[in-house]
Amino acid sequence: MSALGSVVRSGVGRRRVQTVVITLVVAIAVTAAVLGGSLMVASSAPFDRAFSQQRGAHLTAQFDATKTTVAQLSASAKATGVSAAAGPFPTASISPVRDSGGGLPPMTVVGRADAGGAVDAVTLTEGRWVNGPGEIVLYSDGRLSEGGPLSKVGDVLRLPDLPGSPTLTVVGIARSVSETAGGWVDPGHIAALTAPGAAGGYQMLYRFTAADTTEQVDTGRAAVQASVPAGAMTASTSWLHTRLESAGNTSLYVPFLIAFGVLGVLMAILIVGNVIAGAVSTGTRRIGILKALGFTPNQVVRAYMFQALIPAVVGAALGVVAGNLLTVPVLSQTNRLYGTVDSGVAPWVDAGVVAGALALVAVTALAAASRAGRLRTVDALAVGRTPKPGRGYWAARLTARLPLPRPVSLGLAHPFAHPFRSTTIVAAIAFGAAAVTFAVGLGASLNQVQATQRHADVIIHPGAPNTGPPPGGGPHMITDEEIAAAAPDPAVVAKAVTGQAGTSGYSGVAQAEVTVPA
Repeated sequence: MSALGSVVRSGVGRRRVQTVVITLVVAIAVTAAVLGGSLMVASSAPFDRAFSQQRGAHLTAQFDATKTTVAQLSASAKATGVSAAAGPFPTASISPVRDSGGGLPPMTVVGRADAGGAVDAVTLTEGRWVNGPGEIVLYSDGRLSEGGPLSKVGDVLRLPDLPGSPTLTVVGIARSVSETAGGWVDPGHIAALTAPGAAGGYQMLYRFTAADTTEQVDTGRAAVQASVPAGAMTASTSWLHTRLESAGNTSLYVPFLIAFGVLGVLMAILIVGNVIAGAVSTGTRRIGILKALGFTPNQVVRAYMFQALIPAVVGAALGVVAGNLLTVPVLSQTNRLYGTVDSGVAPWVDAGVVAGALALVAVTALAAASRAGRLRTVDALAVGRTPKPGRGYWAARLTARLPLPRPVSLGLAHPFAHPFRSTTIVAAIAFGAAAVTFAVGLGASLNQVQATQRHADVIIHPGAPNTGPPPGGGPHMITDEEIAAAAPDPAVVAKAVTGQAGTSGYSGVAQAEVTVPA
């Protein structure tokens, strides 16, 4: 064993280039595999993982404050089939306008003192939670345009429809996997955000013991409705509907993330296998020398396995560290996209990648060394690095007929003398080219999508006619005929828009009121 150990130590120390190459290749392969495996894990059922991590609501229910009380809604948490509940939270509908200009879509705001709770733990992606009146945390769906079409931290939203035109300062952007609100404010501020004469409302969030199907959610909804006064529940949303929408939102990204993961793992396997096989096969002559000195074939095979495994272990350790460092920022991006809260690489991914890499090195070295170990001592000394007799001769004869310098023709024929190794090299290069194409192409495409989503809209509104004060100073109602008469000619507007330098196109916008059920 001491003699075998000396051979291993001398082989690792003497073949420094080979040792460094194996270390670097294994490190790069493990890094790619850790990153690829983490991407595949992050892409697996992202909504379900986020829903579990944030304790999402199976049912989000809205109630009329004039038909029920806080005590009655709190008691509904004990309805049949309810495993957890949060609320009641007071609600209000607002139509904010940015102080910097531009209106926002009407939204429902919920009075909530903190982001946690037994149901729907809201995840802050920017800023902080509200500390008092006059502040708001806006909902973000986590897509490319961060904050969606709403606003950003620090913006001031004005509410011109309410008495005194109060304002709300955006102090945070948050993600709710259940999409329970457009924004969250201090509970004591809801009354000031409710329009005069408008009925107040409450929101309750429920988790059920069984909610995997529409029928089970409907059963839980019926139990909740039965526990409150008739007509008190005005609207409700099932988590299955939100889940279906989320699947459509992430369908663009998941295939690419999975593709990156698969390419990383395949490249790791091909590169490690090819390098280890080449490194061991170059030692065929030395194997013959060791056998001539009295080493058995098994001892020779073990010696070359350990010579490959020692630098492979060092490379695997370096690769795990590098893979984790690279994966953390990537996971932060997928967390923003999916709403998950993964803080790092799953330990089983690290363990599986290291075990797989070392097993691959051991198997590849065993196969290559066993082939050399089976050779007779004289053959191993004589053959050295030459390929098996007869292999690739047809290619050599064919390339010899080409009008090329002899070194070039020999080089063209060489890959056919080692077909397996040449195939793996071609495959590794192909997968690498595919990965680069994915990375560059997807990055450029998503940048264009992001730029498109963040472009500035210029909206031209036809102004109301300036009729002046009516005789006697009384109020004057502007008629539809007066508005139509004051509206500019669409052809004139189109000509003015297209005449602006840098304008490539425009679209018309019309508004209409519609009535829909519920």
